[in-house]
Amino acid sequence: MSRSPFPSLRVAGSLLPADLFRRVLDDPKFPGRSAEEYGLGQRVTVREASSRAFDDLTAEWQALQRGLERGKPMVRDWLRRLFKALDFGLLAESGGIPVGDKTYRVSHLWQHVPIHLLPWAVDLDRKTKGVKGAAEAAPQSMVQELLNNSDAHLWAIISNGQKLRLLRDSRMLPGSAYVEFDLELIFSEGLFSDFMVLYRLVHATRFMVDAEQLPKDCWLERWRGAAIEQGERALDRLRVGVEKAITTLGTGFVRNPANGRLRAALGSGELDRYDYKRSVLRLVYRLLFWFVAEDREVLLDTEGAPQSARDKYARYFSARRLRERARRGGADHHEDLWDAVRIVFDALGEPEGQPALALPGIGGLFERKTHDERGARLDRSEPDELDAPLEGLRLSNAAVVEAVRHLAVVESDGNRRPVDFQNLDSEELGSVYESLLELDPVYDPAEQTFTLEAAAGNERKTTGSYYTPSSLTEALLDSALDPVLDDAVFGASDDAGRIAALLNVTVCDPACGSGHFLVAAARRIARRVAQLRSGEDEPSPTLVRGAMREVVSRCIYGVDINETAAELAKVSLWLESVEPGKPLAFLDANIRVGNALLGTTPALVAAGIPKEAFKPLIGDDPDAVKAIKKINANDAVGEVGLFTFGGAELTNAAIATETARLVASLPGKLTDTYIQRRRLRQIDEQRLPHKRKADAWCAAFVQPMDSAHLMYPITEGTLEWIVDGPENLLQAQTMATVERLTRDYRFFHWHVEFPHVFEVPEGGVNNETGWRGGFSCVLGNPPWERVKLQEQEFFASRKPEIANAKNAAARKKLIAALEHSESEVDRDLFKDFQAELRFAEGWSRLLRDSGRYPLTGRGDINTYAVFAETGRTILASRARVGMVLPTGIATDATTQYFFKDLVTTRTLASIYDFENEEKLFDDVHHSFRFCLWTASGKRCRQNRINLAFRLRQPREIQERRFVLTPDDITLLNPNTGTCPVFDYKRNADSTLSMYRHVNRVLWQEEPEDNRWNITFLRMLDMANDSSLFRDRDSLEAKGWSLEGNVFHLEDQRMLPLYEAKMVHHFDHRLGTYDGQTEAQAKMGTLPRPGQAQKDDPSFKTLPRYWVPESEVDERLKRKGWAKDWLLGWRDICRSSDARTMIAGVFPVTAIGHTFPLAMPGVARVAGLYANLCSFVADYVARQKMAGTHLTYSSITQLPVLPPEAYDLPCEWETAVSREEWVTARVLELSYTTYDMAGFARDHGDDGPPFRWDEERRFLLRAELDAAYFHLYGVPKDDVEYIMDTFRAFKNNEPERFAKTKGEILGIYDGMAKAIETGEPYQTRLDPPPGYGPRHPAESERG
Repeated sequence: MSRSPFPSLRVAGSLLPADLFRRVLDDPKFPGRSAEEYGLGQRVTVREASSRAFDDLTAEWQALQRGLERGKPMVRDWLRRLFKALDFGLLAESGGIPVGDKTYRVSHLWQHVPIHLLPWAVDLDRKTKGVKGAAEAAPQSMVQELLNNSDAHLWAIISNGQKLRLLRDSRMLPGSAYVEFDLELIFSEGLFSDFMVLYRLVHATRFMVDAEQLPKDCWLERWRGAAIEQGERALDRLRVGVEKAITTLGTGFVRNPANGRLRAALGSGELDRYDYKRSVLRLVYRLLFWFVAEDREVLLDTEGAPQSARDKYARYFSARRLRERARRGGADHHEDLWDAVRIVFDALGEPEGQPALALPGIGGLFERKTHDERGARLDRSEPDELDAPLEGLRLSNAAVVEAVRHLAVVESDGNRRPVDFQNLDSEELGSVYESLLELDPVYDPAEQTFTLEAAAGNERKTTGSYYTPSSLTEALLDSALDPVLDDAVFGASDDAGRIAALLNVTVCDPACGSGHFLVAAARRIARRVAQLRSGEDEPSPTLVRGAMREVVSRCIYGVDINETAAELAKVSLWLESVEPGKPLAFLDANIRVGNALLGTTPALVAAGIPKEAFKPLIGDDPDAVKAIKKINANDAVGEVGLFTFGGAELTNAAIATETARLVASLPGKLTDTYIQRRRLRQIDEQRLPHKRKADAWCAAFVQPMDSAHLMYPITEGTLEWIVDGPENLLQAQTMATVERLTRDYRFFHWHVEFPHVFEVPEGGVNNETGWRGGFSCVLGNPPWERVKLQEQEFFASRKPEIANAKNAAARKKLIAALEHSESEVDRDLFKDFQAELRFAEGWSRLLRDSGRYPLTGRGDINTYAVFAETGRTILASRARVGMVLPTGIATDATTQYFFKDLVTTRTLASIYDFENEEKLFDDVHHSFRFCLWTASGKRCRQNRINLAFRLRQPREIQERRFVLTPDDITLLNPNTGTCPVFDYKRNADSTLSMYRHVNRVLWQEEPEDNRWNITFLRMLDMANDSSLFRDRDSLEAKGWSLEGNVFHLEDQRMLPLYEAKMVHHFDHRLGTYDGQTEAQAKMGTLPRPGQAQKDDPSFKTLPRYWVPESEVDERLKRKGWAKDWLLGWRDICRSSDARTMIAGVFPVTAIGHTFPLAMPGVARVAGLYANLCSFVADYVARQKMAGTHLTYSSITQLPVLPPEAYDLPCEWETAVSREEWVTARVLELSYTTYDMAGFARDHGDDGPPFRWDEERRFLLRAELDAAYFHLYGVPKDDVEYIMDTFRAFKNNEPERFAKTKGEILGIYDGMAKAIETGEPYQTRLDPPPGYGPRHPAESERG
């Protein structure tokens, strides 16, 4: 619970920010404050009305006190007059408020506001036996549960005469939250300002709404929304404030005349500027922790320290005093303020604290070294490594005041307001930290300044940190953590057993950053513990906080590659779990530093170092590589056990027991944490041999293999001796290499770091990892970064001219030139680049070849995918993993093996896909797709998969969610097992129905079923094959002559290079480069031939480039293709385009890679072509696209009718076969030019081309579309629905869309009638399809 500047007012949770109370009192620009809006008219001000009410109520309070003294308190009368003064009038008793099948016994109801009135001083947070309204449930809990379960009630009031609480629906908050007014303090002490706040906030007009309005339209809710919006802006300013505070403090230390040692260390490089930044950042977070803890009244020892000590602290040392001075402004060059800050911080870090100031020793963020490694007390405490740079430094009052002003004061509209630290969430601190990762520290010795500047390749890039909005975090916990907690308590027989089960749950974030997910998870677990202990569904915030300390200590684990992030994760957890007078939980064993992706397992070590470890990296010597391979082969003479080595054997089980005991103990005083830290050091020493062996195994993959290291390589033999340490100089050099590589790559081995979570039995375990156990729940939003080094990002700040080179080839040429540059700086830059390349390649080598990632360690690796596989690897068998990931985890080809394994093992629980259109992630492009992914352990099979796609906000999950089974996904994507992307349940149902009806896909791989005998060809890559391309000017300059659209020179020919935008359904002359304007070129569009040109069978479109015919022939010959036409489809498209699946047939020519070719091995393909061009196939293709590419795997997994389906009689015209019916229409649509004669001949048509008649073509296509709706078994209401899903077509060409849809439906009905009656379907076309008007034969044209 927090304390506001108003003595009688308390805020629990994050219901209303403190700044709101000041604004409703004195901000004339704040809406809703006028007397008229309080129903007072124009002659009385709100202040006058509240003053009269205060006087009247003070008299009533005195009468109540006299009654209390006589033992006859008139509480009912007192509350009646209180609410009358607030203009509620006479309150009506409610008789209970029903919600669903439960009735809440709330005493009164005013409009939509439940008001629960109780006898004098009844406990609001606990049941009180025999008291009406408090006997069955705690009043606070009951009313809060009512608000959370009812959409008709948003705000409520409860009072026992002594206190009054204002409550709100807290479903979107971490827990119960309220504003409490101490009525006794207000009227006993005459606190009129406090009463004014109560009057302003709890007046009846603040809740009143018109009949047509909802509770959310009341003034109080509007005020809350405005305050939250203001708070979001304040958070943005806090981010800037933290940046400025670091600059102010960093520069303030540097410029202080007494700090010459600091300047020398920074100038010489002895103190790295990044380390200095981290030291100053820790100081900033200490200040913020101090501000928050003080405002929440959890800093001082309120039980053991006398009031005089607390008063002394408040008067001379409090953070409030310092912040008020910063708000007022003004400073001097004395240094007493810094001295006072140091006294407070030192006291918080010492075991005894400072009793004279009521400051307990809480340790944690403030902890200092008070004992040596043997446990002996030091004469004087010492700083740790991160604090050491600031130890003994001086800082002027001016710098302190300026830094505190940046942190604690918000300037808005010319006013200085204090930051609301009592409601500052740890998640918000995390977002501040993650924004700082974008900034690099810069030290200027000449100007004696320390600043932060944005630069590429910063910490944010290397750590991949991005702040996750709380709404996403909470939604992920719903699917990933809540089921785990439900399962944990399921088998327990009583509350004690359930509490014990909850406290045995282990939650880990393998890329924890600032601890956002860990804090949210801890809150959920603590809330459940508090519910069980209190017996209330809505436990008070005090009870939840009491449980948080246990949960944080026992249940929460995290790993991060960044030391500062790991420390901030601890700070975030400490902020949520600090209890007055008690030390902060010991978290060093729970929050660890390392690269969670780069490590090994007992099973991998036992199998020995694989041969893949000895592949050369950049800079390796091939001869040295061969020699080291040979040494390793000689060393490999048997299995190597991870926990077997010379000397005394200490098993994983023994270390696990010690670690579990350490984690489970909660320190009662700060000296206990020193004991815990010493025990952890001992455990670290015990597991050091195991860590050495695992580190050496990993280091073998990235070791330098050159002549300098040939004498001491890391091989199988290294694993034998390294556990006991080196015995000679060569082994010492080998160990030094292992230790260096371990520091560089930050190897992290889960079973070594958390032995109590991952048990390694002495006899081993027969599974992929070699351990038993795992975490109960794995959560997080891991980095979404490519492992491959990006040249442009590397050189962006180092040498921009390289980053901005016109293309990749030019950039590589400039990079190569650095190696032999006359400039030493350039040569050093080249060395740095080569080192970074090697480092990235080393990462990739470990991910691809170590065996840790059999499912995701392939292709162009992105860290999110391997983090997802890590999440499954470290999961217990009956557990859950949930992460925020790009939706590609479910839809991309590179992750198909991972996703297919989820489906086939039945461990996929849910995928909730989001478009970033509403900028849930500010720094991510609005069109980017990401998801909340949840999976289970292998012994917790999921037979139903919850899915939702294209969401904008987490609140949409409930209404958009639908269910598929693993078998459904296998039916839809039998080859890849990837996930379709259905917007709505109806799309899923319709698509599944079509798949079941067609009962096959175009090309099933296992067991193979390729009825069309399809092969694919990616003919020419527009970038890689560009050397083959010639433009018109260059060809004509060399004497080539253009005939039609083919260039000739003697017996050589240059064929036109078609691009995807030149071809469409039944039209290989959609666009031409002939006549393209500059504006069209900039937009990437082409001129469209007119009706007359389309009706000219000799007209040909012109391309941008031409390619030698021999190149085309060679590529087709390799595929065995001898026909003079090609069939393909547009690769680049979106599910939101007017049409997505755009297939086309055209004469043999060159074609770019964005129009892949399908080469059927059957004689006639009119049915396949028509099928691919149909609306129904297009609709299905849209359900499978999450990106902008219609890939081979998407095409092969479409439900396509097989060739034999066309041998059957046509259902609506049984006298002809389906093939005859379809072919007649396809030929009339496709065969409109002389150069398509080959396609016509292959389908039995020897006549000349058909005329281009737009209206006739429209009807032909409508008949084909209606026919395929029937062939796919689509009922009419679904036909209408499917057509309406083509929204871009509908919106861009409404008249044409309406005509198309109407015609298809009309023909569909005619076919349905024909099928039902047996009477042949009658086409409207005259002459009928296949007999339309034709051009004269080519030989007959003049």
